[in-house]
Amino acid sequence: MEIWAILTPLVKVLLYILSFLAVGTGLFILHFRSFLSQPTLAYCCKLVSKSSLIGSIIAPLLLLMTAGNIGGDLQSAFDPLIINLALSSKAGQSILVLFFGFLLVLLWISPFQNQRPIPGILGFALILSSFSLYGHSTINGLSSQLLIVLHLGAISFWVGSFLPLRYSAQGKIEEENLFQIAHRFGVYAVYYIGVLLITGLMLGTILVGGIEQLVTSDYGKAFLFKLFFVTTLLGIGAFNKFRLVPQLKNNNFSHAIKLRKSINVEISILFIILVISSLLTTSIELPLK
Repeated sequence: MEIWAILTPLVKVLLYILSFLAVGTGLFILHFRSFLSQPTLAYCCKLVSKSSLIGSIIAPLLLLMTAGNIGGDLQSAFDPLIINLALSSKAGQSILVLFFGFLLVLLWISPFQNQRPIPGILGFALILSSFSLYGHSTINGLSSQLLIVLHLGAISFWVGSFLPLRYSAQGKIEEENLFQIAHRFGVYAVYYIGVLLITGLMLGTILVGGIEQLVTSDYGKAFLFKLFFVTTLLGIGAFNKFRLVPQLKNNNFSHAIKLRKSINVEISILFIILVISSLLTTSIELPLK
């Protein structure tokens, strides 16, 4: 049924965004909590809470769509037998893990639990691992699954930090500790970006079967197209680190405005990357090896 070919990538993009916000903003809290002003900390907690709540609602909807895709019609999405069949599939099991990951993060970020990092970290692990349980991620067994978890974890930190940094740039720089946070973010980002690029290139090579296929196959070309936007995103991040962030030390609000505008551009590029990622996992076939 063609409706699933349209809806599935859209829902996957939404789940990518919700996952990256829940995990990435959660990591942002764990990394920078001692520097965050009370309003910014409350904003981050609210962002994680909402992302996790919406994710725990959207994940079951994806399960219904999986059942509909198996049955081939709209009625199948609500057929208990086919839903049970969907649950027993790798895609269904992945959705179940994602659902419980969102729930665990939601419980962790509540006012009663946000002092203890372990439940949150476990929730992050479940959310990230859910994307490694089916589809292209399993093509090379445990090695490719581990790579996808590390890859998505690195992306999450980058993505989940955008909105908190953007929010901080709207307040008073000295009260928000914007320079300290932005500087430390740049330090952490070096390691996360290293993991992102290394795992990304290794995954791309594994999935298509070699360097030659990475250049000649449709999947490889789409992957390289995505890598172009990722490189652009990293270039903007490097500009922020070496040009904009040092200027924040003077507590000049005009520089905070420049940082906020730069983050807006990064968010736009990120959306393009997420769309391409969704197409790579749902609509573009891997080359035959």
